[in-house]
Amino acid sequence: MKRLFLMAVALLLMVPGLMAQRSVQDKIFKATYRHNLSTMVEIYDHEMPGQCFAEWFAYEDIDGDVTCELLLADHSKDRVMAFKYDGDGVEQVPVGSVEGVDWKPLFWFFTDMYDEAEGDESDMTLTWRPLFAHDIDIDKNRFKASSEVWGYVAPERFGTYNRMIFKPHVGEVKLANKRETGQAVTLTFALTNPAQTKTMFRGYASTLATPIIVPEGFLITHNPLQYNRWLEGEPIEYATADAKKIISGFYGGRLIFEARRLAYCEENERTFYHVVFAPRDGEVLSAFVCLAEGSVVSLRNNWYKMDGNSRTTLETGEDLTDIFFHGPQIMAMISTPMGLELYVRWNSMEGIHYAIWREYWDQWITIQDDYEYLVAY
Repeated sequence: MKRLFLMAVALLLMVPGLMAQRSVQDKIFKATYRHNLSTMVEIYDHEMPGQCFAEWFAYEDIDGDVTCELLLADHSKDRVMAFKYDGDGVEQVPVGSVEGVDWKPLFWFFTDMYDEAEGDESDMTLTWRPLFAHDIDIDKNRFKASSEVWGYVAPERFGTYNRMIFKPHVGEVKLANKRETGQAVTLTFALTNPAQTKTMFRGYASTLATPIIVPEGFLITHNPLQYNRWLEGEPIEYATADAKKIISGFYGGRLIFEARRLAYCEENERTFYHVVFAPRDGEVLSAFVCLAEGSVVSLRNNWYKMDGNSRTTLETGEDLTDIFFHGPQIMAMISTPMGLELYVRWNSMEGIHYAIWREYWDQWITIQDDYEYLVAY
């Protein structure tokens, strides 16, 4: 009996060490998968270009060796690939059984695999933790960012945010006020040259603009690009017949319900579209599509369930045209050594997302997502 008791005590003493070891190992694995995402997506999407995209991921131990693999699957989860940490990078491995796997949308891969509170010095964007000024008054030169939206930022870093970006414009800002309540802290910034609001936000009302606040060091590796974009309230810019032909052909001839041009960047000759395809098999595909040199180069797919009794109404009660309400509004387009990044604002069903999308091979992945909840029940 005494021996059993001692063995139990020994096991209890071992558990914290094993858990700590697993925790450290888990961080290494997740970091490796994050840093190799582009490679894994390329391997998956390249095999059947234009026909089968990685749209789900899972992080689970499917071979029972107490280390998690990274799984990618298409929309229907019929085609699955598995990748494993090999001590340096990742390698493709046999899939085996995926029964009971917890699949998550690939679009959210980065945010699900990243612990914001710990920071990530290895990522050239997240190390600076850009803030979206979601509550602004251009005329009064006041730009607010609340922790109810942006989540965690170390308080000692508040004073380092001294640059504001909107489209290609960059202005110097200062922290004009810090207001703390029991629930949140609100940082209010102001341009040190108030006259700069006239050029930075020309043509934009306060409700249409969401500038980004960053430390000055962010600009060493991040270059804001000049581009033009469709603005809410302007006439809709429908895609040309040629553009629709290219997009439909890339998607295997899928019929387009409606396609709208969102933005154009002359510097990299890229045009961005929001496309809603005709419903098929009880679902409708909505896609954010980037064209360059007459070809589709990157995309983000989104699927909606249709109301079973209608050909034009979604399960949410919206119609097909309402999908465009959820399209991205691009606030900045930034070139980085890690790839092109879009700083976007988009409407969900209950609030507004302020997100950074990065181009990984041929897909757009969220690397940072802030959320403003607006609907109260």
